[in-house]
Amino acid sequence: MNLHEECLLNYLRYPDDLSNTTELLKLNNLILEQKFLLKNFLSKNIKLNFSSAEN
Repeated sequence: MNLHEECLLNYLRYPDDLSNTTELLKLNNLILEQKFLLKNFLSKNIKLNFSSAEN
């Protein structure tokens, strides 16, 4: 069972703890996003140029 399934079951059992479940999912998504960035961008030494985006 993955984290999202566990959180859903937890919410169904204890609906008053929705904020805790939501925070747990937000943290998990943030960790996954950071892992993705590290794996796909930073590890390949890709240099990003944002100077044109500022205009």
